Amino acid sequence: MALSPARLLAGFICVMCLLRVSFHLGEASAGPLTVASIIGVATLQLPISLPGRRRLSAVLFPLQAVLNYLPLLAEADSWRAGGSGFVAASALLVVHGPSAWLIFGLIAVAEGAIATALVLAPVYVYYAVVAPLTVGLMLYGLSRLADLLDRVQRERSELAARAGEVERLRLWGHVHRLVVSSVSAVERLARRAQRQGDVEAVQTAISRAVAVAREALDQVRSLPPAEAAIPVPPRDDDTRILRLATPILIVTHVLFIGQSLFNFAADETLDPGSGDVGYLALLPVTFGLQFWHLAALRTRNRPRGLAWTMTAQALTIYAPLVQGEASGLLVSGFFAGVVLLYIRAPLSWPLCVVICGLPAVEAWHAWGPIASTYRSFSTLSTALAVYGLTRLVALVTELKQTRAELVEVAALRERLKVGRDVHDLLGGGLTTIVLHGELTLRLLEADPSRAMGQLERVSQAARAALADTARLSTPDRRLSLAAEVDSARAVLESAGAAVRIDAAPVPGPVEPVLAVVLREAVTNVLRHSTPGECLIEIAVEDGRVRLRVANDGAAPDSDEPGTGLRSLRARLAAIGGELTTTRTGDRFELLARAPVDHEDLTPTR
Repeated sequence: MALSPARLLAGFICVMCLLRVSFHLGEASAGPLTVASIIGVATLQLPISLPGRRRLSAVLFPLQAVLNYLPLLAEADSWRAGGSGFVAASALLVVHGPSAWLIFGLIAVAEGAIATALVLAPVYVYYAVVAPLTVGLMLYGLSRLADLLDRVQRERSELAARAGEVERLRLWGHVHRLVVSSVSAVERLARRAQRQGDVEAVQTAISRAVAVAREALDQVRSLPPAEAAIPVPPRDDDTRILRLATPILIVTHVLFIGQSLFNFAADETLDPGSGDVGYLALLPVTFGLQFWHLAALRTRNRPRGLAWTMTAQALTIYAPLVQGEASGLLVSGFFAGVVLLYIRAPLSWPLCVVICGLPAVEAWHAWGPIASTYRSFSTLSTALAVYGLTRLVALVTELKQTRAELVEVAALRERLKVGRDVHDLLGGGLTTIVLHGELTLRLLEADPSRAMGQLERVSQAARAALADTARLSTPDRRLSLAAEVDSARAVLESAGAAVRIDAAPVPGPVEPVLAVVLREAVTNVLRHSTPGECLIEIAVEDGRVRLRVANDGAAPDSDEPGTGLRSLRARLAAIGGELTTTRTGDRFELLARAPVDHEDLTPTR
């Protein structure tokens, strides 16, 4: 099971704290103040490193630095240089700009100077300089990994909303250009027809208006295809992390190799025939395979011959044990990191525990339990750092793809929403224009005076369609159910239907959803029926509202579910409602039920 970045980071801090404590407990001169100082520095590191807990970092960092160097003043005999890795990491996390790296370097220099002043052996001076650099870089990289994941979680909704807004605005621009130009043309033609007394001229103008409205209706019901992919907002931090993560891995490996070489050169008791020389000879092979395994992860494919290369790396570490030489165990933490990266759970972590346990067993026999604990934590901390920093590089690449997929999904979802809104809000208005225009054409020959009065209906429908177009671009657009009831009465009566309405007032946020349902229901009545009578009934009972629209004169195919009915079912289902339709002979009935209140109501988005 993969550790989350935050847990991995907290685990690394705790392991490093236990590592330092076990190291000092192994020293006879270690005092309680030194141990308490180590625990305090590690405790302060948690809020400094963990994401979402850094508000007091500017205060905690100086306090941590004072606590870190306090034993040097109070218990100088128990001070061991090289333990300032936490402070070095905090400098990179808290201080911004080039100053952070300057302070980071000065900490290593100060550790070396202190070790020299304490007249320590050269190998310990080297360790005093290298240890803060290594631990600081590892901890900084793991902290940035946790930061990255935390930021992605926080920005996910923002990124999706931004992508959806971009797509909505693009589609809105298309609909606006199409509908406004078409409906404005219809309104101009209707006004021109009203001014003209010639029946033939009126017929020409209205025929043209109906054709324009019908063409616009066909186009708004099929949104334009998606254009080029929506660009994902760039993150400068991603590039910076990628630029730092790989060098951190390389530098920490190289520093460890340097320490091994320095230990060998500084140890005057070794002779050319010792087992340590063999370990030193195998070291390039071990790290060569280590770098190959880490580099192969960049391709995101398991390399061929992985079992053989991992076996070879294990042999360079553990084969010398056959001759009683355990120096290779010093680098087993790096191999444990590779195991965590390549071996799948649940086998990877038990293997890591075994790998970390072998150096502990060897140290127990040689130096005792405290040294065993120190060696175990040292191996585990290296494994966690290798695993976390390598995953960091891969994770940045994965997150780039995740952002792109998130943008694509958000844009697609917004296309569906806009398509539904266009159909429900504009389809009905354009259909009304077409129906009024066709009725006007029929009346021109039978009843010219009534036809001229019907022209005003065309103008009103055009103005209403323009208002709907403006409403479509408003994020918090809401329809009025009462206004839709009045509009339904007018348009049905103009089509020659006897309308009976029994509508109770509807409180709560469900009103705009029912307004959309009523509009689509009336549009379907006009498109698929020749109604002689129509009933609209709205009732509220026990916290639920019921809308019923029934009419006669239904066409034979009026009970087949179309895009409009599917859209209405989706809207009602989203708020815990339902929609049913029934047909008996030529009589068609639509029944919608929904709760009056719903906290997640988003009726027109």
